[in-house]
Amino acid sequence: MATDNPNHYGPGHPKWGHYGELRPSQIEKIRSATPVAFVPWGALEWHCNHDPIGLDSTKAQGICVELARATGGVVLPPIPMGVNTIKPYKGFGHTIDFSADLATRVAEELCLQLADESFKLVILFTGHYPPEQIDALEAGAERARKKVKDTKFVVWADNLLMGDAFKADHAGATETSFQMLFEPGSVDFSGLPAGALTLDQHGVTGDDPREASAERGQRQLDVVLKNGIPQVQDWLRNMGY
Repeated sequence: MATDNPNHYGPGHPKWGHYGELRPSQIEKIRSATPVAFVPWGALEWHCNHDPIGLDSTKAQGICVELARATGGVVLPPIPMGVNTIKPYKGFGHTIDFSADLATRVAEELCLQLADESFKLVILFTGHYPPEQIDALEAGAERARKKVKDTKFVVWADNLLMGDAFKADHAGATETSFQMLFEPGSVDFSGLPAGALTLDQHGVTGDDPREASAERGQRQLDVVLKNGIPQVQDWLRNMGY
């Protein structure tokens, strides 16, 4: 929780905030200046023995907070609803897998509710990004687009905003670096076996997670923000904000 921002919950009106922790007058002040709602979307999913189960949600929320710090807006609590997780894909436990239909319906209703609350830009930002997840969220956003014309609904994922700068993975060095950045002390490599880690045996893809660091996580975040902030600002500018 980013409570170090002096304008976050002080007596004045913050530029951004966590939706559930803001008073109504604070929400209204933020919304009048920058009517954007960031919805972090993640999963409860196996990320090998070194990473927490909620990594995707932690990552999505951390990025949304940093985007909101830069652009203004509100950040909703993360939605831990993963579609096509590693559980049906490779059989790993400690994972809660949801149907695409349910994720689509939740995405649609969230979009419609936030539009009803007069937000003009709603960004569903997922840290869990198999094609089935993206498609499910996009289907929900598209349903909302057909019903509401004056709010823009966007589906984003961190791997899309990193482009070619860093390799997307599962529990590898990229995701683990984000985890180390956003929740210091939450990663423990001591339980990993010697040698290479594989998808089938360990549920790991990409660079070896033992190469991860909070410093790398910051560099990854810098790329995401460099690509994401101007886009959000352009959308808001085109809406007259």
